[in-house]
Amino acid sequence: MENQTDAELFDDLVANKLGHYVYALFDPATGQPFYVGKGGGRVGHGNRRIFDHFEEARGKSGAERKKIAKIREIWKTSSDVKWRIVRSGLKDEQEAFLVESALIDMLREMDIPLTNKKSGSGSAKTGMKSRTELRTWCAPELDISSFPPSLIKRPIFFFNIHNGVADRRNNFPDDCPDLYREATCQFWNVAAKFRALDAAIAVGCINGITRVAVEIEGWKQVSDTRWEIVPYRSSDGTQKLNALIYKNVSAIVDHCKGFWQRGNFLVIRVDDDDNITVLRGSRNRTFSLPANAS
Repeated sequence: MENQTDAELFDDLVANKLGHYVYALFDPATGQPFYVGKGGGRVGHGNRRIFDHFEEARGKSGAERKKIAKIREIWKTSSDVKWRIVRSGLKDEQEAFLVESALIDMLREMDIPLTNKKSGSGSAKTGMKSRTELRTWCAPELDISSFPPSLIKRPIFFFNIHNGVADRRNNFPDDCPDLYREATCQFWNVAAKFRALDAAIAVGCINGITRVAVEIEGWKQVSDTRWEIVPYRSSDGTQKLNALIYKNVSAIVDHCKGFWQRGNFLVIRVDDDDNITVLRGSRNRTFSLPANAS
């Protein structure tokens, strides 16, 4: 009981052979893993990482509450916590991190209830990606130096469409331009002076990545304070708008960060000298993108 005898397995012979490794703790009642971790890298102690959890659970405290509580629950209702070495002989800690991270991402994608506090190391940059996430992960930074002349000096609205996309996801189970277009054209509180801007473009963004761009033909009032964008339906402008689609505009968002974080839309203009003029979103009206972004 309480995995008392398991630590005896980790003698010097086993410890030296394991090297860096990744392991999982399993609930015997369901057969599912509830924790994924890594061990190794230090003589003796590093290779007994699995049993550090058990020793902590035998104590009166437990810094990682969910994991420790789960171990104690299993001990009370069953027998020992089952565990497996998933990969051993990994060359270094970084390789162990990669294996651990991949396991955590995959198990969470399968809705396995892990007690790990965090996602795996590097998940945000190198973790699981859907079809759309792959495209956004590869999105280059906005390059205004190569803007088509037809986009210069035109007002460009940037809208955060994260919530709008989430609200419409049931109607568009697959990511498609219509989903982003509809979320971008949704109802916005736009003052008359901005609605009056000529030849304006609306761009929908999620997490600093642009998803769609439409030319604004007009605005349709839907309430006392809300207006819907009426897009220009001609296909003539599609090619020139590609310079605005699936681009990383974090540099622009960061310049107007406080304004953007409060849920406001931005309006900018790209000038002939490759400077950006902020029409709405910052008191610092003119700025240039960093060298690595333009």
